[in-house]
Amino acid sequence: MLTLLHNLFLCTGLPGGFYPDGGLLIRGSKIIWAGQLADLPPQSEPITRKNLSGRVVIPGLINTHAHGGLSTHRGCCDDGDLFEWAAALAPHTSHLTLEDNRRGCYLAIMDMVRNGITTACDCTRYGAGVFASVATRIGMRSLSGALANSPELRRNGRPNWPLALEETKEAIEVHKGNGLARFYLGGHSPYSCTPALLQEVKREADNLELPFVIHVAENKRENEMVIEQYGRSPTAWLHDLGILDRRSILAHCVWLSEADMDILAATGAGVAHNPGSNAKLASGIAPVPALRKRSIPVGLGTDSTLSNNCLDLFQEMKLSVLLQRAIRLDGAIMGAADALSMATLEGARVLSWEAEIGSLEAGKEADLVILDVSHPLGLTAERVLSDLVYHIGPQHVRGVMVAGTMIVEDGRLTNIDEPAIRHAIHEHYSHQ
Repeated sequence: MLTLLHNLFLCTGLPGGFYPDGGLLIRGSKIIWAGQLADLPPQSEPITRKNLSGRVVIPGLINTHAHGGLSTHRGCCDDGDLFEWAAALAPHTSHLTLEDNRRGCYLAIMDMVRNGITTACDCTRYGAGVFASVATRIGMRSLSGALANSPELRRNGRPNWPLALEETKEAIEVHKGNGLARFYLGGHSPYSCTPALLQEVKREADNLELPFVIHVAENKRENEMVIEQYGRSPTAWLHDLGILDRRSILAHCVWLSEADMDILAATGAGVAHNPGSNAKLASGIAPVPALRKRSIPVGLGTDSTLSNNCLDLFQEMKLSVLLQRAIRLDGAIMGAADALSMATLEGARVLSWEAEIGSLEAGKEADLVILDVSHPLGLTAERVLSDLVYHIGPQHVRGVMVAGTMIVEDGRLTNIDEPAIRHAIHEHYSHQ
C-alpha cells in the first residue's frame, strides 16, 4: 500500500530542496517520491492519503554522539573542565549496572525521539547491545556499541575488553535482520587506551566491517598529555597507529592543527561535533568551518545529559552557528544551511549511513519529523530554514516517523507506555 503525505511544507535536506506545497509518497519503509505535489506522477496502485495540515516536514535528525545510559544522573556535576568533571562524576557513575544503563537508555531515547532525533550513535562502557534493544523497541534507529579502555590508564570501573567485543558480537547476532540497529567497536580516547589496545580494537572492527568510534582532541590538556607521551598530536598519533580511515568516527576534535585536519581529510574520517558539551566543559570550539572546507564530514552530537543536560539537536544546530560567529567575529562564517546539513545528511555521512538516511528523497528510508511551524509573514524556503535553526525547538515536534512507521504521534510515543516506564524508573531511584 502506498501512503501519500500531503498538504505540507517539505524540506528534503538537499540543496534547494524546499517545496511549499509538497508531498511524500511512501511504500513500506521507503520513500518512493518526494517533491511539489503538483508534480506527483500518476499511480496505478491505491493510495492512502494523510493530510498534514500545512505542517513542515524535515529529515529525521541524526545525533552522531551520545551516552544514553548515563541519563539517570543528569545534573550531578555541572562545573569544571573535562578532567575535573570526570573525576567528580566517577563516584556517581562507576558503579552503575546494566539495568541502570537500560533505564538511562529509556530516558534518553524517549527524549530524543520527542526532540525529532531518529538516529543516534551511542557510547557506553558495558552492555554494548543495550541501547540498540531499547531503541528498537521504541522505534528509533541506532549505531551503538562500547568504548574499550585500558585498566592501567583508566582505573575506575572494571576492565571492559574483550568483554565489549563479545557483547558486540552477541548484539549483532540478536539484531540480525533488524534494519534499525547497527554496531561499532571503539576505544574511549588516546589517553585512556594503550597503543596495543587501540590497534586490537581497530583490527577487530575491520574484521567485522564495523565503524570505529573514539573521543579525540576534546581538551587542551589531553592534547598536551598525548604529545608529551608520544611526541605527536592525538590525531597524528592515531594516524600513525593505522586507526583513521573512512569508517572512523571521531567525537569532539576541538584541538586540531592544520596538519591534523589535513590528516582527517586524507583518511576520510568523520567528526561528531558537540558544541553544547564542549562549551559546558570549557573544552573550546571545534574548527568546523575549516573541517568542512576540506570536505571532512561533520555531524552534530548532544553528548550525554551529564555534559549537556538535554538531548536537543535544534539547540546544537543553533549553537554550532552562533559559537563560530562569536569566536571568529564573522557573521558569515557559518549559516543555517550549514547547521541543518550537519544535523541531517552530513551526520548520516559521518555514520556511513547516507545511502539510506539523512535526506528525504526517492529510495531512502522514510525517517522524518513533522513540525508545527508558523510565521507572521507566511512560510517561505528562507523563513523555514531560518526558523529550523534559530527559532524552532522540541516543543514544535508533532510527529516522528522512522522507516515508514509513526513512533511519535500527537505527543504520544506509539510503541511503548512512556508514562509507565518513566514512573517505574522514578520509583526505582526514589528508594535508593
